[in-house]
Amino acid sequence: MFPSNAIFHVRIPVGKQFLLNLFASFGLAEYIVIAIIVSILIIVFILVKTLRKREKTLEEMVAAKTEELRYSMLQLEANEIELTNNLAFRERIISIVMHDLKSPLTFVHKIATSLYETHSTLSKEDLERLTFELYHTSFDITNFVINLLQWLNSTQQNFRLTYTIQPLNEFIRTSCAVYIKMANEKGLDFEFQSPDSLVLRTDFSLLLIVLRNLLDNAIKNTPKGSISISGYATDRHQFFTIADTGYGINPEKIIELENGVITKKTSESTQIGYRIVYDLVQKMKGNIQIVSAEGKGSKITVQLPV
Repeated sequence: MFPSNAIFHVRIPVGKQFLLNLFASFGLAEYIVIAIIVSILIIVFILVKTLRKREKTLEEMVAAKTEELRYSMLQLEANEIELTNNLAFRERIISIVMHDLKSPLTFVHKIATSLYETHSTLSKEDLERLTFELYHTSFDITNFVINLLQWLNSTQQNFRLTYTIQPLNEFIRTSCAVYIKMANEKGLDFEFQSPDSLVLRTDFSLLLIVLRNLLDNAIKNTPKGSISISGYATDRHQFFTIADTGYGINPEKIIELENGVITKKTSESTQIGYRIVYDLVQKMKGNIQIVSAEGKGSKITVQLPV
Protein backbone atom coordinates (compact mmCIF):
# COMPACT_ATOMS: atom_id res chain seq x y z
CA MET A 1 0.00 0.00 0.00
CA PHE A 2 1.37 3.40 -1.04
CA PRO A 3 1.69 6.27 1.38
CA SER A 4 -0.76 9.15 0.91
CA ASN A 5 1.91 11.51 -0.36
CA ALA A 6 2.82 9.09 -3.11
CA ILE A 7 -0.76 9.00 -4.34
CA PHE A 8 -0.80 12.78 -4.26
CA HIS A 9 2.28 13.10 -6.47
CA VAL A 10 0.90 10.58 -8.95
CA ARG A 11 -2.56 12.12 -9.30
CA ILE A 12 -1.40 15.67 -10.09
CA PRO A 13 0.50 14.83 -13.25
CA VAL A 14 -2.36 12.65 -14.38
CA GLY A 15 -4.81 15.52 -13.86
CA LYS A 16 -2.63 18.00 -15.74
CA GLN A 17 -2.08 15.58 -18.57
CA PHE A 18 -5.80 14.96 -18.81
CA LEU A 19 -6.50 18.68 -19.11
CA LEU A 20 -3.74 19.10 -21.68
CA ASN A 21 -5.12 16.22 -23.72
CA LEU A 22 -8.63 17.63 -23.38
CA PHE A 23 -7.65 21.13 -24.59
CA ALA A 24 -5.56 19.60 -27.35
CA SER A 25 -8.63 17.84 -28.67
CA PHE A 26 -10.61 21.11 -28.85
CA GLY A 27 -11.20 22.69 -32.15
CA LEU A 28 -11.76 26.36 -33.00
CA ALA A 29 -15.47 26.12 -32.24
CA GLU A 30 -14.84 24.85 -28.73
CA TYR A 31 -12.36 27.68 -28.04
CA ILE A 32 -14.89 30.23 -29.26
CA VAL A 33 -17.56 28.79 -26.96
CA ILE A 34 -15.18 28.89 -24.00
CA ALA A 35 -14.20 32.48 -24.83
CA ILE A 36 -17.88 33.46 -25.04
CA ILE A 37 -18.65 31.76 -21.70
CA VAL A 38 -15.67 33.46 -20.02
CA SER A 39 -16.69 36.83 -21.51
CA ILE A 40 -20.26 36.36 -20.28
CA LEU A 41 -18.98 35.47 -16.82
CA ILE A 42 -16.75 38.57 -16.76
CA ILE A 43 -19.63 40.79 -17.94
CA VAL A 44 -21.97 39.28 -15.33
CA PHE A 45 -19.31 39.84 -12.65
CA ILE A 46 -18.84 43.47 -13.72
CA LEU A 47 -22.61 44.05 -13.85
CA VAL A 48 -23.12 42.52 -10.41
CA LYS A 49 -20.28 44.63 -8.98
CA THR A 50 -21.68 47.77 -10.67
CA LEU A 51 -25.20 47.04 -9.42
CA ARG A 52 -23.95 46.51 -5.88
CA LYS A 53 -22.02 49.78 -6.05
CA ARG A 54 -25.07 51.59 -7.38
CA GLU A 55 -27.22 49.95 -4.72
CA LYS A 56 -24.81 51.13 -2.03
CA THR A 57 -24.74 54.64 -3.51
CA LEU A 58 -28.53 54.66 -3.68
CA GLU A 59 -28.76 53.54 -0.05
CA GLU A 60 -26.39 56.33 0.96
CA MET A 61 -28.44 58.85 -1.02
CA VAL A 62 -31.67 57.60 0.55
CA ALA A 63 -30.08 57.78 4.02
CA ALA A 64 -28.81 61.32 3.33
CA LYS A 65 -32.21 62.44 2.02
CA THR A 66 -33.93 60.82 4.99
CA GLU A 67 -31.61 62.65 7.38
CA GLU A 68 -32.13 65.88 5.47
CA LEU A 69 -35.90 65.40 5.60
CA ARG A 70 -35.74 64.61 9.32
CA TYR A 71 -33.67 67.75 9.94
CA SER A 72 -36.13 69.81 7.88
CA MET A 73 -39.04 68.41 9.87
CA LEU A 74 -37.27 69.17 13.15
CA GLN A 75 -36.46 72.67 11.93
CA LEU A 76 -40.05 73.17 10.85
CA GLU A 77 -41.25 71.96 14.23
CA ALA A 78 -38.79 74.28 15.98
CA ASN A 79 -39.94 77.22 13.84
CA GLU A 80 -43.55 76.41 14.64
CA ILE A 81 -42.79 76.28 18.36
CA GLU A 82 -40.83 79.54 18.12
CA LEU A 83 -43.67 81.20 16.23
CA THR A 84 -46.17 80.01 18.83
CA ASN A 85 -43.92 81.24 21.63
CA ASN A 86 -43.39 84.58 19.88
CA LEU A 87 -47.12 85.06 19.44
CA ALA A 88 -47.72 84.16 23.07
CA PHE A 89 -44.88 86.46 24.12
CA ARG A 90 -46.24 89.35 22.05
CA GLU A 91 -49.69 88.86 23.50
CA ARG A 92 -48.14 88.87 26.96
CA ILE A 93 -46.12 92.00 26.14
CA ILE A 94 -49.21 93.82 24.86
CA SER A 95 -51.10 92.82 28.00
CA ILE A 96 -48.33 94.07 30.29
CA VAL A 97 -47.84 97.30 28.31
CA MET A 98 -51.55 98.05 28.44
CA HIS A 99 -51.55 97.30 32.17
CA ASP A 100 -48.49 99.49 32.76
CA LEU A 101 -49.94 102.43 30.84
CA LYS A 102 -53.54 102.18 31.98
CA SER A 103 -52.91 102.80 35.69
CA PRO A 104 -50.59 105.83 35.41
CA LEU A 105 -52.67 107.41 32.64
CA THR A 106 -55.78 107.03 34.77
CA PHE A 107 -53.90 108.56 37.70
CA VAL A 108 -52.70 111.48 35.57
CA HIS A 109 -56.26 112.06 34.39
CA LYS A 110 -57.53 112.14 37.99
CA ILE A 111 -54.82 114.59 39.08
CA ALA A 112 -55.45 116.81 36.06
CA THR A 113 -59.19 116.73 36.77
CA SER A 114 -58.62 117.62 40.41
CA LEU A 115 -56.32 120.50 39.46
CA TYR A 116 -58.77 121.79 36.88
CA GLU A 117 -61.79 121.65 39.19
CA THR A 118 -60.23 122.78 42.50
CA HIS A 119 -57.12 124.79 41.61
CA SER A 120 -58.61 128.03 42.90
CA THR A 121 -59.31 126.57 46.33
CA LEU A 122 -56.18 124.44 46.80
CA SER A 123 -53.63 125.33 49.41
CA LYS A 124 -50.02 125.83 48.42
CA GLU A 125 -49.05 122.48 49.98
CA ASP A 126 -51.80 120.57 48.14
CA LEU A 127 -50.94 122.30 44.87
CA GLU A 128 -47.26 121.36 45.25
CA ARG A 129 -48.18 117.78 46.15
CA LEU A 130 -50.52 117.33 43.17
CA THR A 131 -48.13 118.96 40.67
CA PHE A 132 -45.25 116.78 41.97
CA GLU A 133 -47.36 113.65 41.58
CA LEU A 134 -48.32 114.78 38.08
CA TYR A 135 -44.66 115.38 37.25
CA HIS A 136 -43.54 112.05 38.70
CA THR A 137 -46.26 109.98 37.01
CA SER A 138 -45.84 111.64 33.62
CA PHE A 139 -42.09 111.06 33.90
CA ASP A 140 -42.71 107.36 34.52
CA ILE A 141 -44.97 107.14 31.47
CA THR A 142 -42.51 108.98 29.23
CA ASN A 143 -39.58 106.91 30.49
CA PHE A 144 -41.49 103.68 29.97
CA VAL A 145 -42.41 104.57 26.38
CA ILE A 146 -38.83 105.65 25.55
CA ASN A 147 -37.43 102.42 26.98
CA LEU A 148 -39.98 100.34 25.12
CA LEU A 149 -39.26 102.05 21.80
CA GLN A 150 -35.50 101.73 22.27
CA TRP A 151 -35.91 98.07 23.13
CA LEU A 152 -38.02 97.42 20.03
CA ASN A 153 -35.48 99.32 17.93
CA SER A 154 -32.68 97.11 19.28
CA THR A 155 -34.47 94.00 17.96
CA GLN A 156 -34.20 95.19 14.35
CA GLN A 157 -31.76 93.28 12.15
CA ASN A 158 -29.86 96.41 11.08
CA PHE A 159 -29.27 97.57 14.67
CA ARG A 160 -25.59 98.10 15.53
CA LEU A 161 -23.93 98.85 18.85
CA THR A 162 -22.08 102.14 19.24
CA TYR A 163 -19.21 101.85 21.71
CA THR A 164 -17.88 104.77 23.77
CA ILE A 165 -15.84 105.06 26.98
CA GLN A 166 -17.22 106.97 29.97
CA PRO A 167 -16.76 107.03 33.76
CA LEU A 168 -19.59 105.03 35.35
CA ASN A 169 -20.25 107.26 38.35
CA GLU A 170 -20.24 110.48 36.33
CA PHE A 171 -22.57 108.94 33.76
CA ILE A 172 -25.05 107.97 36.48
CA ARG A 173 -24.84 111.37 38.18
CA THR A 174 -25.64 113.19 34.94
CA SER A 175 -27.92 110.79 33.05
CA CYS A 176 -29.74 109.25 36.02
CA ALA A 177 -29.91 112.32 38.25
CA VAL A 178 -33.70 112.11 38.49
CA TYR A 179 -33.44 108.67 40.13
CA ILE A 180 -30.95 109.95 42.67
CA LYS A 181 -33.47 112.72 43.47
CA MET A 182 -36.33 110.19 43.68
CA ALA A 183 -34.33 108.06 46.12
CA ASN A 184 -33.47 111.05 48.29
CA GLU A 185 -37.10 112.26 48.33
CA LYS A 186 -38.12 108.81 49.51
CA GLY A 187 -35.59 109.04 52.32
CA LEU A 188 -33.18 106.52 50.81
CA ASP A 189 -29.41 106.91 50.83
CA PHE A 190 -27.88 106.80 47.35
CA GLU A 191 -24.30 105.56 47.55
CA PHE A 192 -21.48 105.32 45.00
CA GLN A 193 -19.22 102.51 46.21
CA SER A 194 -17.03 102.27 43.11
CA PRO A 195 -14.20 104.76 42.48
CA ASP A 196 -14.85 107.71 40.19
CA SER A 197 -11.92 106.50 38.08
CA LEU A 198 -13.85 103.41 36.96
CA VAL A 199 -14.67 103.67 33.25
CA LEU A 200 -16.79 101.37 31.09
CA ARG A 201 -16.60 100.71 27.38
CA THR A 202 -20.03 99.88 25.99
CA ASP A 203 -23.07 101.23 24.16
CA PHE A 204 -24.20 103.84 26.69
CA SER A 205 -27.54 104.44 24.98
CA LEU A 206 -28.50 100.86 25.86
CA LEU A 207 -26.73 100.95 29.22
CA LEU A 208 -28.80 104.02 30.18
CA ILE A 209 -32.04 102.07 29.69
CA VAL A 210 -30.64 99.16 31.73
CA LEU A 211 -29.64 101.52 34.56
CA ARG A 212 -32.95 103.38 34.52
CA ASN A 213 -34.97 100.18 34.80
CA LEU A 214 -32.79 98.70 37.53
CA LEU A 215 -32.70 101.94 39.55
CA ASP A 216 -36.42 102.55 39.13
CA ASN A 217 -37.24 99.04 40.30
CA ALA A 218 -34.81 99.23 43.22
CA ILE A 219 -36.30 102.53 44.43
CA LYS A 220 -39.89 101.32 44.09
CA ASN A 221 -39.20 98.13 46.04
CA THR A 222 -37.12 99.69 48.83
CA PRO A 223 -39.26 101.30 51.56
CA LYS A 224 -36.23 102.32 53.64
CA GLY A 225 -32.49 101.94 53.69
CA SER A 226 -30.23 102.57 50.73
CA ILE A 227 -29.49 102.12 47.04
CA SER A 228 -25.84 101.56 46.15
CA ILE A 229 -23.83 101.24 42.97
CA SER A 230 -20.48 99.49 42.79
CA GLY A 231 -18.32 98.22 39.99
CA TYR A 232 -14.92 97.01 38.85
CA ALA A 233 -13.15 95.86 35.70
CA THR A 234 -10.74 93.08 34.72
CA ASP A 235 -8.73 92.52 31.57
CA ARG A 236 -11.67 90.75 29.91
CA HIS A 237 -14.83 91.90 31.71
CA GLN A 238 -16.41 94.89 33.39
CA PHE A 239 -19.00 94.68 36.15
CA PHE A 240 -21.42 96.96 37.95
CA THR A 241 -23.86 96.08 40.71
CA ILE A 242 -27.00 97.85 41.89
CA ALA A 243 -27.87 96.79 45.42
CA ASP A 244 -30.84 97.72 47.59
CA THR A 245 -32.20 96.96 51.06
CA GLY A 246 -35.73 96.38 49.82
CA TYR A 247 -38.25 93.57 49.73
CA GLY A 248 -36.04 91.09 47.89
CA ILE A 249 -36.95 88.49 45.24
CA ASN A 250 -37.99 84.86 45.68
CA PRO A 251 -35.79 82.14 44.10
CA GLU A 252 -38.29 81.16 41.37
CA LYS A 253 -38.61 84.76 40.26
CA ILE A 254 -34.82 85.14 40.18
CA ILE A 255 -34.56 82.28 37.66
CA GLU A 256 -37.21 83.93 35.46
CA LEU A 257 -35.58 87.36 35.62
CA GLU A 258 -32.05 86.09 34.94
CA ASN A 259 -33.32 84.33 31.80
CA GLY A 260 -35.68 87.05 30.57
CA VAL A 261 -38.79 84.89 31.03
CA ILE A 262 -42.25 86.48 31.05
CA THR A 263 -44.91 84.17 32.42
CA LYS A 264 -48.60 84.36 33.14
CA LYS A 265 -48.11 83.64 36.83
CA THR A 266 -48.30 87.27 37.85
CA SER A 267 -49.24 90.61 36.35
CA GLU A 268 -46.28 92.47 37.83
CA SER A 269 -45.25 95.43 35.76
CA THR A 270 -41.59 94.74 36.60
CA GLN A 271 -41.66 91.80 34.18
CA ILE A 272 -41.48 93.98 31.09
CA GLY A 273 -38.75 96.11 32.66
CA TYR A 274 -36.62 93.09 33.44
CA ARG A 275 -37.25 91.63 29.99
CA ILE A 276 -36.01 94.88 28.46
CA VAL A 277 -32.96 94.75 30.73
CA TYR A 278 -32.30 91.11 29.84
CA ASP A 279 -32.60 91.65 26.08
CA LEU A 280 -30.43 94.76 26.04
CA VAL A 281 -27.71 93.15 28.17
CA GLN A 282 -27.76 90.18 25.80
CA LYS A 283 -27.49 92.63 22.90
CA MET A 284 -24.36 94.05 24.59
CA LYS A 285 -23.01 90.46 24.84
CA GLY A 286 -23.29 90.46 28.63
CA ASN A 287 -25.22 88.61 31.29
CA ILE A 288 -27.07 89.26 34.56
CA GLN A 289 -26.69 87.67 37.97
CA ILE A 290 -29.18 88.27 40.81
CA VAL A 291 -28.47 87.57 44.46
CA SER A 292 -31.47 88.15 46.67
CA ALA A 293 -33.60 86.86 49.51
CA GLU A 294 -37.10 87.96 50.41
CA GLY A 295 -36.98 90.73 52.98
CA LYS A 296 -33.20 91.11 52.69
CA GLY A 297 -32.76 93.23 49.57
CA SER A 298 -31.25 92.44 46.19
CA LYS A 299 -27.96 92.68 44.35
CA ILE A 300 -28.17 92.73 40.56
CA THR A 301 -24.83 92.46 38.79
CA VAL A 302 -24.40 93.15 35.08
CA GLN A 303 -21.32 91.69 33.41
CA LEU A 304 -20.18 93.17 30.10
CA PRO A 305 -17.20 92.35 27.88
CA VAL A 306 -14.36 94.84 27.67
